Amino acid sequence: MQFDLGRDIDAAEQDVQAAINAASNLLPTSLPAPPTYSKSNPADSPILTLSISSDTLPLDQVDDVADSILAQKIAQVAGVGLVTINGGQKPAVRVQVDPRRWPAPGSAWTTCERFWSPPT
Repeated sequence: MQFDLGRDIDAAEQDVQAAINAASNLLPTSLPAPPTYSKSNPADSPILTLSISSDTLPLDQVDDVADSILAQKIAQVAGVGLVTINGGQKPAVRVQVDPRRWPAPGSAWTTCERFWSPPT
């Protein structure tokens, strides 16, 4: 959606909410959460920068905690307009292989690895 710069921000926010509501029946029922939006000024400077790490959890689990717990809690604080997560490693695809069905006749684990590995 695009709005004129002179448009009242609160009226634009209502339009966004109305558009989300109107489209809700077109969205897949398997969505883990309904769509959300935030009202923020992209020119604002961050007021808080956090860095998280773990000596015991792998990076993908630290990412999951930062994204699904920490960012969600911070976003609920009154006055917070935007929470962004930077860095980390998010896999584009996660593959689960059913060991009862693998290996298929004439195939090997290296076939699966080769298929899902990035080109070298």
